[in-house]
Amino acid sequence: MEGILAGTVALRLLLAAGLTLALILVLVALRFLFTRATQRVDDRLLHSRWALAIQDMELMSAANLRRGLCFLLGAAHMFAALFAVYLYIPFMLGLFPGTEPLALPLAQYFVTPLTQLWQALIDYLPSLVSMLVILFYAWLILKLLYVVKVALQKRYLTLPDFRPEWSEPTYKILRFLVLALTLAMVVPLLPGADSPAFKGVSLFVGAMVTLGSTTAMGNITSGIVLIYTRAFNVGDMVRVGETFGEVVERSLVATRIKTPKHEIVTIPNSSVLSSQVTNYSDRSESPAHLVHVQVSIGYDVDWRTVHQLMVAAAQDTALIDPLPEPFVLQKGMGDFSVSYEINAYTRASAQLPQIYSELMQHVLDRFAQADIEILSPAYTAIRDGNPRTTSSI
Repeated sequence: MEGILAGTVALRLLLAAGLTLALILVLVALRFLFTRATQRVDDRLLHSRWALAIQDMELMSAANLRRGLCFLLGAAHMFAALFAVYLYIPFMLGLFPGTEPLALPLAQYFVTPLTQLWQALIDYLPSLVSMLVILFYAWLILKLLYVVKVALQKRYLTLPDFRPEWSEPTYKILRFLVLALTLAMVVPLLPGADSPAFKGVSLFVGAMVTLGSTTAMGNITSGIVLIYTRAFNVGDMVRVGETFGEVVERSLVATRIKTPKHEIVTIPNSSVLSSQVTNYSDRSESPAHLVHVQVSIGYDVDWRTVHQLMVAAAQDTALIDPLPEPFVLQKGMGDFSVSYEINAYTRASAQLPQIYSELMQHVLDRFAQADIEILSPAYTAIRDGNPRTTSSI
């Protein structure tokens, strides 16, 4: 009997020594593996310019990424070592009768959460499958929308009364609706979606979005209206209120206009929609834009002479088209002068400020050469015998 007990004790001591040696080997192996992994990450990213970025926005530099990965590897090494020690202790305690009652509760502290987690995963499988099916159909619909968008842009597919430039904004709107619908269907299937904490967070986020997006939603609605009413396109020369320039960007929220002075003006779409928009690049009715300058000439000057001078001034202007020919309109007969307006066509709508300036210069030059005074009623109400206000050329 004593020999059996001695043999049992010796066997348990041998098993304890084996477990201890196995623990030491596991700890050494973990240290070796994680040290090599940390050194490899450090060598790869030490002199690298690679960084975590989204397009041109850098989220994390190479140095910070290297430190972060090294920290994660160190934390994983510590967790693996503690896990190995945790497994070692119950087995070691179970080898000896005096400590065997402590082994089972200590092991259950680790096994019970894993069992509960596994059972929760099994119970969640139907919801997980439903969520994956919804995500697959959403992905399929988005791919189909993208193919239709490309086909409309390249005119492989045509729809009645649907313009190709509408394909991109229509695709973005439909993509947003699909994603929003998918999110609304997937969120109830997430684990813990019925918990009070999740409902409270959802209510808080919804209230924040509702209170903070009133202006944004107004701009988005106005942007959609502007797109489908074809008020202007990117590259058009427009005047929105007091702002004149080229449209360089048009989004659902705002419109960006580049002025002749190379200033970028960002106008909310709600302001654009409520303002008067003049499109100088619209070619639907006329191939060119009509520029005009008005002057007041006294009754003592023959109107035929005024017409000839103003047409000649328009013909002297570089960017004025010769055809259709410039023409003059008599706009009104005042108490002291007659109002004449020169009208001329140009296709260079991007240079309208320069064209107007040059046209006015030539008008002044032509009337000065003809010694004809350009009048205004306030100026000509009282004459004191002074010379005519024409400059000598």
